[in-house]
Amino acid sequence: MAKRLSRKASRGFSLVEMLVALVFTLILMAGMSAVFKSTLTTFATAGEKLSSARRNRMSLDMVYDDLNNAGMYLVDLASAPAFSTANEGFRVMPDPQAQAGTPIPGVTQGADELYFYMDEPLPFEGSLTSTSARVAGALALAGQAATATDFTYSIDCKDLSYANLVKPGQVILFKDSFDAGYVNSVTSSGSSVTVVLGADPMASITGSGLSGEAPRFQHITASGTTPGCGVVFVRPAQMVRYSLQALSLDPASSAASTLCLVRDQGTYSTSGFTPDPNIPQQVVTENIAGFRVYLSADSGRNWVGGPGYTSWAAIKTGLDTQLSTSGRTGYTSLGTNLNWFRSTPVLVRVDVTTRTAVQRAEYSPGNNTLSYKEQLQSIVMVPRHFGLSIN
Repeated sequence: MAKRLSRKASRGFSLVEMLVALVFTLILMAGMSAVFKSTLTTFATAGEKLSSARRNRMSLDMVYDDLNNAGMYLVDLASAPAFSTANEGFRVMPDPQAQAGTPIPGVTQGADELYFYMDEPLPFEGSLTSTSARVAGALALAGQAATATDFTYSIDCKDLSYANLVKPGQVILFKDSFDAGYVNSVTSSGSSVTVVLGADPMASITGSGLSGEAPRFQHITASGTTPGCGVVFVRPAQMVRYSLQALSLDPASSAASTLCLVRDQGTYSTSGFTPDPNIPQQVVTENIAGFRVYLSADSGRNWVGGPGYTSWAAIKTGLDTQLSTSGRTGYTSLGTNLNWFRSTPVLVRVDVTTRTAVQRAEYSPGNNTLSYKEQLQSIVMVPRHFGLSIN
């Protein structure tokens, strides 16, 4: 006969026991959710700060490489470019928009503008394959005037994309003699180009530039498997500007709300800087809070630039003071020598301040307020072509 189970043996958890277990479970889950939220927040903030530091470093690397080309004169080694006071070959404008009473919203560490001149070589080296050119001496002995064939050269650019970069208005440099010529016309054929040289149309106006005379040297052309002399194409008289701008980078919004460090480039003009519409503006980095440029002529003991300076003239006066007090003799005042940077080794310091993409309470010193996390990094350098009398 089966035993009858007692009522006590068949009982489960009581309601009180269930409620106690539920309360402890909720407390445990609340603690775990707090830890999980803290972990996610820490991960997000660390990622944002790392991203900000990476953007900062990449922007400084680009500025460093560009500044090493500042003052690089490739077209004419015998004479310096004819700069004007309206557009000097190197200058720093301390926070011009703030000086004009219209500061850029969101900029907390200043927004200087940096300008510098360079002859920009294209990023490849070609090889001279053939030419029908006769040098000036041979033409004089023959008693003949130069014709178009005496200015025609065929160059192997090694790649179609490189050949497409060659345009009229550029300057060609032959590395076997460092002879230069102004490119009048270009005919492309695959990875090769045939250029006809001539006179720079601005030479008769500005008094400087290539006059288009017959070549002085017979250049080495390709023979069998031996390549011809190296050929470099140069965009002459380029002016570069670094500045801060608020851009509209969000496809969902037309508001110019993203602060960016941008690079513009154009052909030098004595009247001022104008970006070339054929050279796209480069966004160096986004979410930026400051761009400052400082100069020092006394080995970094003192710096001119920043909030205490309101004009480029004030910065030049500060450099003149440093040069005179440091005992440097024989220098020409920066106010009258527009090529001062080629004879005066000056330290350049660039401070770039980036910020996180979003505001968080963790970045604020106060409670329950949102703030950006800013990071400042700097480079200190003497640009490669500063302090040189020749290239």
